[in-house]
Amino acid sequence: MNISQALVNSQALWERLPKPVRETLSFVRYPTRSASENVWRVLVLGGAIAATGIAHHLTPIELINLHNVYQRLYYLPIFAGAYWFGFGGAVVASMLSAVSYLPHILIDWRRMRGIHDEYLAAQYAEIIMFQVVGFVVGLLAQSEHRLRQRQERTSRELADAYRELRESFQHLSRADRLSSLGELSAGVAHEIKNPLASIQGSLEIVAAEFPVGHAKREFVEIMERELHQLNRIVTEFLDFARVPRPVRMPCDVREIIGSLKVLCSKEAARNSVELEVSAPETLPELNLDASQVQQALLNVVLNGIQAMPGGGRLDVMLMQSNGGVEIEIRDQGPGVPPDQRTRIFDPFFTSKARGTGLGLPIAQKLIRAQGGDIRLGEEPEGRGAVFVIELPSGGNSHE
Repeated sequence: MNISQALVNSQALWERLPKPVRETLSFVRYPTRSASENVWRVLVLGGAIAATGIAHHLTPIELINLHNVYQRLYYLPIFAGAYWFGFGGAVVASMLSAVSYLPHILIDWRRMRGIHDEYLAAQYAEIIMFQVVGFVVGLLAQSEHRLRQRQERTSRELADAYRELRESFQHLSRADRLSSLGELSAGVAHEIKNPLASIQGSLEIVAAEFPVGHAKREFVEIMERELHQLNRIVTEFLDFARVPRPVRMPCDVREIIGSLKVLCSKEAARNSVELEVSAPETLPELNLDASQVQQALLNVVLNGIQAMPGGGRLDVMLMQSNGGVEIEIRDQGPGVPPDQRTRIFDPFFTSKARGTGLGLPIAQKLIRAQGGDIRLGEEPEGRGAVFVIELPSGGNSHE
């Protein structure tokens, strides 16, 4: 078995130990590194210790000063073992240094017995010092490693906390802007709605004076269309400002989709859009506000139909998901540009010339009031946009 495989096996054995045992022995465990990195470091330590032992053996015994230098060289692998592998590395390096140095004492110095007995005794003491230094330096290295780990963990936790705080601040800031915008929109829309009602009544009286075929009937029809557009905008402002309070009842989503198809049929025909609905035979009954869900789906479907003025196909697919229902609405329009995907649900953001930018935000608000969610899905190859609506079985609101 080679060194690399042994390191891999030792790592697997460590992971199989019970957690209390691992925590108890953690002070002697090598810091985690890749197997290849550990291999070359082990080879460097072993090579340094072996080279020092060979130098002792090849150097004449009379050159005591050189042998003293070699003795001190053994401390370098001990320090390196502590730095690279912690307590265990220091202890192993000190033991290997002792094993490498013993032949020099027992063999080379035997011939000098009686001449340098005091020096020989000092060499045995040096072996003990190897162990003492390895133990102390290993503990210090392991303590430093633990401190560095705590600092890294604290740094990661602070980074995560900062990111969460920044996201929360952005969310609260956006919520505050939307709240202020909603109040302003509600006030303006309410003040406009009453004059519009008066204009609508007056226009109906004037229209009676210009029947179909009259030369000025065209101007009446223009006013009717523009008045209808103003009413629609004001209604969307009020819908956006109003806090949805769903009245939940058991309902079948397939029935909501069926009525939705009828409501959108005229608009689809005007744009030459083929509306297709697919659903499994059985779907769970959900506890929802059917009218709010229908309004949200209507906004999304109309958005898809209006994205295909030249005609196309719009698919509404229902499927069961996590006890609830997932609805996928897929059109064949130009799709959503990458730089607009994160803003598609922002109020008043629109790419339409006469759009208010409130259809999708209102749909999101209504769906979330049911405890569900709506998101922009991955666009298919070619063209088109995909909206995915998730409706849960329960009724926990996100608002």
